[in-house]
Amino acid sequence: MRNRIKLVVASVFIFFVFVFGASADVLGQSQRFFISSQYDAQSRTMVDATLKYISERAYFYVADEYWDSVRVAVRGQIIDQIGLLAQEFDSRIYPIETQFFGSEPNPGINGNSRMTILLTPLIQNAGGYFDTANQYPLAEVNNSNQREMIYLNINVIADLNKMFAFLAHEFQHIITFNQKENIRRVSDDVWLNELRSEYAITLLGYNNVFDGSHLEKRVNALEDNPTDSLTEWKNLPADYGQISLLGEYIAEHYSPQVIADTLKNNLKSIPSLNNALSRNGFSDSFIDIYRNWLIANFLNGLSSNSSFGYTNKGLNDFRVNPTRAIKNLGDDTPITIADTIKDWQGRWYDISQLIPSRKNGLKITFDSPSLASFYISYIVFNADNEYEVYSFNPIPNANTLYIPGIGIDASSVVIMPIKKDKLSGFSANESAVQLITKFERIASLPENAIVPPRMLTPAIITEPVMNQLPVTGYQLPSFSDGSLIRAENDYKIYVINGKWRRHIISPEIFKFYPHLGFDKVKVVPPSVLSNYQESNLVRYVAEQKVYAVNEKGVRQWLNITPRQFTASGRAWDSIFEVNLEELTFYKIGASIMR
Repeated sequence: MRNRIKLVVASVFIFFVFVFGASADVLGQSQRFFISSQYDAQSRTMVDATLKYISERAYFYVADEYWDSVRVAVRGQIIDQIGLLAQEFDSRIYPIETQFFGSEPNPGINGNSRMTILLTPLIQNAGGYFDTANQYPLAEVNNSNQREMIYLNINVIADLNKMFAFLAHEFQHIITFNQKENIRRVSDDVWLNELRSEYAITLLGYNNVFDGSHLEKRVNALEDNPTDSLTEWKNLPADYGQISLLGEYIAEHYSPQVIADTLKNNLKSIPSLNNALSRNGFSDSFIDIYRNWLIANFLNGLSSNSSFGYTNKGLNDFRVNPTRAIKNLGDDTPITIADTIKDWQGRWYDISQLIPSRKNGLKITFDSPSLASFYISYIVFNADNEYEVYSFNPIPNANTLYIPGIGIDASSVVIMPIKKDKLSGFSANESAVQLITKFERIASLPENAIVPPRMLTPAIITEPVMNQLPVTGYQLPSFSDGSLIRAENDYKIYVINGKWRRHIISPEIFKFYPHLGFDKVKVVPPSVLSNYQESNLVRYVAEQKVYAVNEKGVRQWLNITPRQFTASGRAWDSIFEVNLEELTFYKIGASIMR
């Protein structure tokens, strides 16, 4: 899809060519169309075409120069192929997509309910395109054809499977224009618009046979360049690989309706997707999806956790290679990775073949001019290739992560840093931030080490550890994060996160998380509950702002920096991440300067 293009064209062409009105086109009608020089095989800005086929839903024009260049015997075959394309559009593409995504402009800018499809030679790698310029009056955009219009590459007409996919993809762009720009007065970011168009191909079943499919092409593009930014859009194969596979992942692990519902709000980009997730009853936000997707792309087919893979059999063998692979890190050879990372740009640093030595601790330090911009997801594997997934939010005073038992309890570690600042308004040239990650082996861990919770054992750490589970004589129950508990003979319900518990002050909060409810509450002895430290701190998962929530449901912003938060003695992991619905449920109180 292209943004609106404004070209200067001699007014004489405009006067003779365009007739603006609601009259129907007739078979054999000649028309001169504006066309993009960027995609035209001859870099033209105009092309003459003749209406060769009319279906219930569309007009099919063929470029005259192309038509005149083919043999008479071939022309009949072309008409037959156009007829099949028209039948597929009328009977499947149009009804399935409009039911799923919503309506296109109908009647359109020209007062006609039929689409215009121009079949003309395009550049080799272009199957088709849609130009928003055609949706505006000629008085506003001087290269508008003033009709709902799709351009398709007639050089591919013999391969109808490809033509079906191209038409399905481009038709979604017209629907998006109507649903977002016409109805809701917002222009979505390109990456999400393209994600919907790529999913339209799967929706219609054109990827059901994986070999030779459109999806296989996108998988190959992602494998060739897995570190491309998801949200920066340069219109390259890697861009389509990113959004296609993410769309497949969302449809498999959440719901196809989440993709459709990004058109049912007046938001754009990541906030629109977050809204669609919430609308469909999911508590996860985009950062959860993106993190799990990065893990799935690395572990796919190797994981017993269904969240970290694809169910599509065609994707069984798909896995990305590490961005950096460091093998057998030595005791006295620290290794530093200096990287520049854009928002939502995948990285996988694989530290493998770790063996026991005199230094069996791994120290990982993160430094950046914008350290709080990063969210670190990481996987720790043992010798049996079993693994645990953890996360870490580095801030200036707490920027170091420790992995104990290297070569004993941990044979390899995969670090996946995610830059998460920007949520919308993405362009073709996004800025990057430097992240320096240093890996070194150490003999012992400091008392305030930040350590993966399940790797904390008294043999390794003998003192309580800030931000993680305490090592005490009492072993905390193996409740997973997000579990609900209450003490016997007490009505108060708490949600668990590591060593922390947070009071659920109202049953209304359950409505924001469909997987929660009174039936999920575990009753424990008061002595068990007391081993969890209580916290009333929350933050929206995509932001750093921390709020204290009192028992009356009032949230007060702790108006301090992450550095000040840590320096005050608070533990960053005492903050509970909440979705937007819960955060906005609480009334806003005065901010707290602490």
